[in-house]
Amino acid sequence: MSQTTPIPIIRGHGLKRYYQRGSETVKALDGVDIEICTGEMVSVVGPSGSGKTTLVNLLSCLDAPTAGELSLEGKQIAGLAEDQLARVRRGTLGFIFQKFHLIPTLTVAENVELPLMFLSRPADRKATLAVLTSVGLANRADHLPKELSGGEMQRVAVARALITNPKVMIADEPTGNLDKATGEAIFSLLRNLVKDHSLTVIITTHNLALAYQADRIITLEDGKIVKEEGGRL
Repeated sequence: MSQTTPIPIIRGHGLKRYYQRGSETVKALDGVDIEICTGEMVSVVGPSGSGKTTLVNLLSCLDAPTAGELSLEGKQIAGLAEDQLARVRRGTLGFIFQKFHLIPTLTVAENVELPLMFLSRPADRKATLAVLTSVGLANRADHLPKELSGGEMQRVAVARALITNPKVMIADEPTGNLDKATGEAIFSLLRNLVKDHSLTVIITTHNLALAYQADRIITLEDGKIVKEEGGRL
């Protein structure tokens, strides 16, 4: 029985991100080639200053490369205007951050539905509850953030990223503010989303034990990829 060939959803070639710091040219990313396939979970690791956040910011259209080619779903996005990049982000990408960024006066359900407002899409409470069920929070829909644990707040953030049906989830240190057990639970949740929804997840983390639970680990040093290896050890 033949295996299906993985389809790259993100391709980057010769990606560079340089900026000036006084008279010094900082090479935050210095010629990176990368492919990430649909339904793949990829961890990006490396020491502070290695280029992790810079790479993820480029792949998520939050920043533009100084040089190089970048495509998403086969469409070139390097060089697009900011309004065009914003449309790409809103239609294709979901974001989870280290800080939860929940609105304290809104309920869990209302926090989850917030991105729909920016897309001019009506909220559907049935769909909201389905997303909350997928992250194990169906019984918390009407609670305020102050009534939640840290792990529950991060699950709300995951649900908020899922509500727009993204194809790619960008998770920047999503377990950084969580204890070990809760961080492992969030990582497990993300793995299940990859499996159940063919979601592509790109995650930065300093936690190597968690990183190796991804399908692939990319290690950066000094703005370059120095190692790629399989995970799930």
